[in-house]
Amino acid sequence: MATYPDRPDLDPATPLWRYISLGHLERTLRDGVLSLTRVDHFKDPFEGSVPAKQIDDQWVIFRGSQVTQMMMESIAAHHPGMAHPPRLTRDPGELMAIRRRAATRSAHASCWTAAQETEPRWRLYCNDDAPGQGVALLTTLEALEASVAGHDFIVSPITYRHYHDGPAFTNDLAPFLHKRMGFKDEEEVRLLSYNFEHQTKLAYALTADGTFGPIPPPPPELPAHIGRTWSAPTAIRAIMVSPYATAEYEQRVRASVAAIDPAAATLIDLSRFSERSSDPLF
Repeated sequence: MATYPDRPDLDPATPLWRYISLGHLERTLRDGVLSLTRVDHFKDPFEGSVPAKQIDDQWVIFRGSQVTQMMMESIAAHHPGMAHPPRLTRDPGELMAIRRRAATRSAHASCWTAAQETEPRWRLYCNDDAPGQGVALLTTLEALEASVAGHDFIVSPITYRHYHDGPAFTNDLAPFLHKRMGFKDEEEVRLLSYNFEHQTKLAYALTADGTFGPIPPPPPELPAHIGRTWSAPTAIRAIMVSPYATAEYEQRVRASVAAIDPAAATLIDLSRFSERSSDPLF
């Protein structure tokens, strides 16, 4: 398993939740895979972006390069035998933005939450035939890490911060393991798979100007979703059914899971907020 040097501390025994649909649960059990989504398909348009300080620092570098370019051109003008240095044909800030957006097309993630179960989370993440209806996988950070130890995942809590102030990132993976402070209530723990080779080829194909050779075609687009071998029954400790689930939906979950994996069916439990889980105390 890959490592991330700036990973925040989190107790290995911390419970983690992943809210999903019944169809997603069925595919996970039937195919024996953990599904990851390409980062540019997430709803947050700021995925993969960087703090303002990083942009400001880079413009200092860009301006320095432009000054050097002008000096070299001036020297070459007074020495007829000296070749002129290649001139940039595109805005360097634009090129950097293209590279960052290309990186989001080379990264996939599976998102879990360390936040406690709350009624609004079911309504936020689940909509299986009705608002709030769905299921959730419940595990711990330690168990989840152990279950994916054979893959090239980085497992890390997300760091939440303000982007308009504060320091620049110092790690290429930081844009995928940080989010804006407004998302802090998610308390996300992310499994990240990053294809450095794809990102390098894609960024070069999108930003090359032919100065140093023919512009190569971009590499094939990575799929919107990828799957990695994963045994859910050994990784999770419960399959929770939403408090918004009808009795019919609950039975459908139980029957479907039992038909795919009888052992997994023993992990099914009702949310503690369900009226069928405990009697209302009127």
